[in-house]
Amino acid sequence: MSNFDESIVSVSGRLTHKWDFTFRKNNGEIANRLQAELGSAQKQITIDSEGDLEIETNDVGTFFVTPRGVVAAGWLTDSKSLLVQQEIGKFTRTIELLAKANGAWTSESYNVRFFFRFRPGNSLNLLREHGFKNILESMLGEQAPSDTESFKFSTSYRKEVFSDFLELEASPKDVQLRYSRSASGSDFATYHAFLDSVGLAGIMKDLKPFAEVLLQAEPRGLLGRLGSLSEMK
Repeated sequence: MSNFDESIVSVSGRLTHKWDFTFRKNNGEIANRLQAELGSAQKQITIDSEGDLEIETNDVGTFFVTPRGVVAAGWLTDSKSLLVQQEIGKFTRTIELLAKANGAWTSESYNVRFFFRFRPGNSLNLLREHGFKNILESMLGEQAPSDTESFKFSTSYRKEVFSDFLELEASPKDVQLRYSRSASGSDFATYHAFLDSVGLAGIMKDLKPFAEVLLQAEPRGLLGRLGSLSEMK
């Protein structure tokens, strides 16, 4: 049985600012400058059909620089490494460097998102026994179905200065858990300051009890293996 510290997580993020009307006119120059600044940390930089930059890095996923800001996607790591300052620092520094690619802009919003995928046996039955059954019965009474083909639940709420979003989606194949935390740019001067205040350890602690229920129901050998990171891309 794997534990939550070994489970694979895909990390994404976003920093937005006002629309940069000069970005697409200058995207070639910006790409060349970023290539020099990132050095060996980047695999390649390309300009897509819309004029946005796509930067593939060696360690912390893929980044997109647009007139509206920076989007980070697909940094694949494990829950334990996510709490190592050196590892999260690479992710943060890359976002901030890219955000300054075409001059200094005042940030309007920040976001970080975590995506987990679990493959417990009888996933839908497992969720029914952990509360989903009660929801169905409260809505449908005696007409509640005994079997379901899918399940999706989401909620959003405020937590101090943050806006949080939690989503759980299940099928017979897997259970997907998504958690994101956002904040206004007026509350934090930089993405680093935002991520420093997010409380990554607290989020992982909150998710751990439910995640380990799913992990305990997985067939042996499925998680805690970095060889399967590509499955989450």
